[in-house]
Amino acid sequence: MAQLYLQLQAKLMRDYYKDFSKYAKGKTPTRKVAWVTAFTPVEILEALGVEYIYPESYAAVIAASGQEQELLKESEKNGLCPDCCAYSGCFNGALSTGTAPRGLPPKPDVLIATNNQCNTLPNWWNLLAEKYHIPLIVLDYPGESVEKERSLPYVTMQHKDLIEQMEALSGNRLDESCLAEIIQNSQRSVAAWDRVAGLLAEKCVDPMALFDGISYLIIARCRPETAALYDAMYEIQEEAGEADAEKTPVFWLGYPLWYHPQRYLKELLPDFRICGSNYITWWSLDYSGDNPFEQLFTAYNYTFLNLSAETKRRRLQECISVSGAKAAISLRNKSCKCDFVSAKYIDLPQVELEIDMIDREYLDIEHAKAQLDILREIV
Repeated sequence: MAQLYLQLQAKLMRDYYKDFSKYAKGKTPTRKVAWVTAFTPVEILEALGVEYIYPESYAAVIAASGQEQELLKESEKNGLCPDCCAYSGCFNGALSTGTAPRGLPPKPDVLIATNNQCNTLPNWWNLLAEKYHIPLIVLDYPGESVEKERSLPYVTMQHKDLIEQMEALSGNRLDESCLAEIIQNSQRSVAAWDRVAGLLAEKCVDPMALFDGISYLIIARCRPETAALYDAMYEIQEEAGEADAEKTPVFWLGYPLWYHPQRYLKELLPDFRICGSNYITWWSLDYSGDNPFEQLFTAYNYTFLNLSAETKRRRLQECISVSGAKAAISLRNKSCKCDFVSAKYIDLPQVELEIDMIDREYLDIEHAKAQLDILREIV
């Protein structure tokens, strides 16, 4: 099973990064390329044979390789404020220097941004559109603020417009039955991932395996291999021993720390264990609906970060309850001030850490240690 997992992992990574090395050698991708934000309806692009790249995810890879500081500084020299999203600073620095672990992604033919995650992304994509002088498509998802009777036709109209534009770009025509099959792939990937994520509460699973493992649900949720990968991952992780009852279960609220070897502050938590994380549930999209367009609407209009404050609080409370957490660590992320998620309205001891998922120099270890010591005393 471990060998199957590694084979599937290698195939998905090879397929995703294949044009990075080609581009570095001056070759042109065989398909049209879109740079997309994390919650773009890529099922449409997959059905039309358009290659899609996630700059946010690549920024995380850059930070994990230890190259982010030089690139953040380069981005600041080029006028991007250091208080801006560190994903954008890291990635834009790579574009400026030509330096990145796997080379640069192939140049985009189109940019697609959504507002169902954070309002920073359309602004970042505007900068990219100015840089490359290419079309920018921004998809507007009203979320829960508009009743479904009005928002479903509004979002569907945008999805159909996107299809028309991608048909013109790619030269291909959409087969709705193909789109339906690709959405089924995404549904299977989500279901398989949810089984894996559920093991964190009950098994002795390294949180890093999940923080890194969710990347396939982001970059390749449409692919049939992704569900198979997670099925294999589940079989492997299920064999782990039971969770250590001697350690206090704690819920990790916010992004992983991509620059950290374990993606969280393991060295400061010897007597705690991470039993849950809201980050590993963000891409568990709900593709329910009677047809492909309703399924895409449900999945992308109601992403976690696009829900009302009350619904997010309720969902978060459910996640924490299922995890069995006795405390929470909330990350007040420098890059994500608008998307800060806290457990302060939930009856649970918690500490809030000033931190960033990319910029390691923003972390004050001694201050974080002092705060965690206070949480330890409360628990």
